[in-house]
Amino acid sequence: MELIDENGNLFGTVNVVDALAVCLVLAVVVAGVAAVGTLGAGEKTETDEPAVETRYATIDLGTQLSSTADGISVGDEMTHDDHPHTLTVTDVYAAPVSNGETHVTVRTEVEGTQFENGTYAFGDAEFATGHNVSVGTEAYDATGTIETVEDEGTELSLAETDVLLEATLSPSAAADIRVGDEVTFGNDTVATVERVSVYPVGDQRHRVFVGATLTTLERGADLRYGHASVESGSTIPLSTADYDLAFDALEMGVIEEAGEPATTTVEIDLEKLSDREASLFEPGLTETAGDETWATIQDVEREPASVIVETENGELHEREHPTRDDVTLTVELQTRETALGPRFKGDALDNGDTVYLDFGVTSVEERVWLVDN
Repeated sequence: MELIDENGNLFGTVNVVDALAVCLVLAVVVAGVAAVGTLGAGEKTETDEPAVETRYATIDLGTQLSSTADGISVGDEMTHDDHPHTLTVTDVYAAPVSNGETHVTVRTEVEGTQFENGTYAFGDAEFATGHNVSVGTEAYDATGTIETVEDEGTELSLAETDVLLEATLSPSAAADIRVGDEVTFGNDTVATVERVSVYPVGDQRHRVFVGATLTTLERGADLRYGHASVESGSTIPLSTADYDLAFDALEMGVIEEAGEPATTTVEIDLEKLSDREASLFEPGLTETAGDETWATIQDVEREPASVIVETENGELHEREHPTRDDVTLTVELQTRETALGPRFKGDALDNGDTVYLDFGVTSVEERVWLVDN
């Protein structure tokens, strides 16, 4: 069969002119569909473009070298090379934790992308609580953990917190601690020593109670000083120009020990002392530490010590020792009176308790017997 017959019909049935007309119509329809599809795709991309939105984040940068921490300041800005994103430091909380190291937390304003699925991103990475993020400028580069991401708030939530601290230190270390000592970062004071009590409790051991006011970072119902939670049992560092010390937190909201200042008189029995040993004790002798007097000898009674001797026939007799003396000390202690009784050097004081007293020329560690005043 011929493709086009003598009458101009295609395959002998369809007129060639009609066929061309049909093809033309189909081409127009296809082109129209393609055009509509292209426009539709363009409109959808514009509508669904993720929005750049502002969030406020608290970032724990951890413990940094103090030289690095000193360079972190409000106004520091970090931009992303591939996205219209910025991260700006709006607040800084830093507490020295040792000589040369400082713990840093920052508040930041973040310009990132908010996606329809709820994900918020800075650069190519998700920006959410618990994720790590790098914060850096030309001066420093630090990696921290995102603690909160919120819709508002440029400043960190800080509080002034009183705390009673305790540590057992060498006499020289204890002597370095003074009322008025400050822990500083830049121009900010983050801790101040308000009260100090130093008690000799053993050979070359002093028990130190420090009442301090800390600038703490609020994390919900919790408080943090540097990297440490401020709660009973936690370890709180105090790093000043003169010392780096760690203390146990005993109680929050107070800066001094329980009870009211009082005096308690006790007797101490010392047996079979040599003449040289006995002669060291005399009325007026004091135990002093931290510019405070904690014990004063009021009276000294001395008598020959007793010794049991056996005669030739086996009988036992009590005799005076020829070279040894028994000594009874009456000592006034500076205590704190509580509803549960007196406390001395931070511990409860009762009949039969053993105390350590350092009178300089000599020391004793013996049981005491309370004297009714």
